[in-house]
Amino acid sequence: MALITFTTDLGTRDYYLAALKGAIISHCENFVPMVDVTHSVKSFDIREAAFTVRNSFRYFPAGTIHVVHVNSTDGGGKLLLAVVEGHYFLTFDNGFLSLAFGKTPHETYQINEELLEGHSLLFEAAIGQVINLLLTEYKPGDFAQLTTEARSFRLLQPITSKGSIKGTITYIDNYGNAISNITRQMFDECIGERSFSVMLNVAFTKTISRHYDEVEEGDFVCLFNTAGLLEIAIHKGQANNLLGMRQESVVLITAD
Repeated sequence: MALITFTTDLGTRDYYLAALKGAIISHCENFVPMVDVTHSVKSFDIREAAFTVRNSFRYFPAGTIHVVHVNSTDGGGKLLLAVVEGHYFLTFDNGFLSLAFGKTPHETYQINEELLEGHSLLFEAAIGQVINLLLTEYKPGDFAQLTTEARSFRLLQPITSKGSIKGTITYIDNYGNAISNITRQMFDECIGERSFSVMLNVAFTKTISRHYDEVEEGDFVCLFNTAGLLEIAIHKGQANNLLGMRQESVVLITAD
């Protein structure tokens, strides 16, 4: 059975989300289960949306249609459909796809203009029509054209060398945990089994834990999270506030 997921910056206070979902239901010939990933992406923040989608979409079955409705105002009036690992991603031409997947996916389509005629700022009718076409076994090439001109951005990458990794914080989660762009693979390749130091703002540690509760409540802890990324946290506290961590704060790991 097909699924539709939503990752948006529309919030839940206004009518925008209801209008989007209502348009999809109205245009779809059959009922399709809908899953809310989040509607709390910071306004216009495609980097936060990319982080969320990149680390969640594989938990859904192939064939899922992921609606990413974030920062529609920078989309240039274009609606894009990308196919990645058997999943569909319906979004705007605002650079989201390049941030979510490292580069714009090879199989990225621009929806034909006739489907966009008379669209509102939410694109709700066009999104509903595209979803219905996918659910009725049309192929993307039947209503869209492959494009190589989608807007593209590059993610900030860690600087690595033997014995050293300089990364940055890319995401602050709901608990105030600061998540970096340093991966477990980078750590294994650059640091390995050697003793090391992790330095960031006012915090310093020589230990990477496996669980939050390996330290006392209120203590600083570093660990690799379920996405395989180095996370800086305060056990049952807010690391972003207590340690002054923000997006693009520097995290440095050096072998001793």
